[in-house]
Amino acid sequence: MLQITSFLLQTPIAKADSPLTSTDLASAYQDLMVIDTIQEKQPLQGEALRFLLSNAPLDEKAAVINKLGWNIDGQNNGYIFLQALAKKKGVAVNNLVLTDLTPKDKFVLGYLLAMDDYFNLSPLDTNSNNNLFSTTPLDLLSQAAFAMPEDFTVHFIKSLVEAQLYFDVSWCAIYLTPQSVLRIFPTETRNLRPSAVSKTMEYINLYQDNCY
Repeated sequence: MLQITSFLLQTPIAKADSPLTSTDLASAYQDLMVIDTIQEKQPLQGEALRFLLSNAPLDEKAAVINKLGWNIDGQNNGYIFLQALAKKKGVAVNNLVLTDLTPKDKFVLGYLLAMDDYFNLSPLDTNSNNNLFSTTPLDLLSQAAFAMPEDFTVHFIKSLVEAQLYFDVSWCAIYLTPQSVLRIFPTETRNLRPSAVSKTMEYINLYQDNCY
């Protein structure tokens, strides 16, 4: 309790602050034309949606999702993406199952769902019999990370979602979880722009003192 009280006194943390809502990837990708088309807190649509459905690099897709942001009242970008993906595959969205998604699709959907419901990190439908709709954002990202063990972006975003789960449990873990990914991936192996990593860690590093 003393550690938490001390941290609150030293660092002004707003109510909405969290590993997902307070970390900035998008500013490192301002040169991407798609970033300029996105209005924060607006539904996923237009060029941004087409970009997430494309073969663009995953770090750029992560920047787009980060720029789309969050809404304290919740949002529905994960389902919008899934509808568009189903249309692209020529099937009804309710007929999509988990195995229909590539690891990259799972990454995009997992990150979108995490931003949509960062308080709870819930699946699209907890009560669904369809394994795609009942899979949590973290499980989607974990499956993507397992399939892409050398993709730093996937593992780094997954670590931020894991850190989000620790927000009300262990502030030390908020720091340690992304930091462990940085240790595993040397700088030269990271497929996320260095400035995106440093901007993200500016916030994450605020929790480091809670590990002592």
